[in-house]
Amino acid sequence: MILRALAAAAVISLLAIAWLVLNRETSGPATPATATVSATSPGYSARDAVLIETGADGLPMYTLRAADIREQPARVALLKQVEMQYRDPAGQLWHVRANEARVVDRAVQVDLSGDVAVSGLFPGTAEPLRISTDRLSVDTRSGIIETVDSVRIESSGGQLTARGLVANLREQRIRLESQVHGRYAP
Repeated sequence: MILRALAAAAVISLLAIAWLVLNRETSGPATPATATVSATSPGYSARDAVLIETGADGLPMYTLRAADIREQPARVALLKQVEMQYRDPAGQLWHVRANEARVVDRAVQVDLSGDVAVSGLFPGTAEPLRISTDRLSVDTRSGIIETVDSVRIESSGGQLTARGLVANLREQRIRLESQVHGRYAP
């Protein structure tokens, strides 16, 4: 879905460029032009972009908003000032903010970095869970979010800090990897 929208944007851009080149006035005989595309040339770019992928039920699985998006070679997109809304397999909405993101493989994997903040509800809880870290990967198909970096988890009762986190949103389970410390009010 995302690739179709991005491909359509690229085709429209190419048509506009071709029209401008073909319709400009020339003062002499036409000379052949050559286009050079390097391996580092972006395939497309956009400002204030919104990417939405829907599931079989027609509901958005995730929505990515970015101040800036640039496609890189090998079907990778780099995003700046990112906001993501992700519907987990249980139907709960999770909100994510980050300074940057790297989106690969048709947005199956979204690698977030820079002041990453996640909030959402686990089913059966009334208060949102807040996760903050510097880097976080989201697998949009499996519902797994993970990081190897330091992480802070806050809820209404207290907070936990750890190094490394694997949260399986489908199974509603969070595993902290090491150096786990917590503080909860009795």
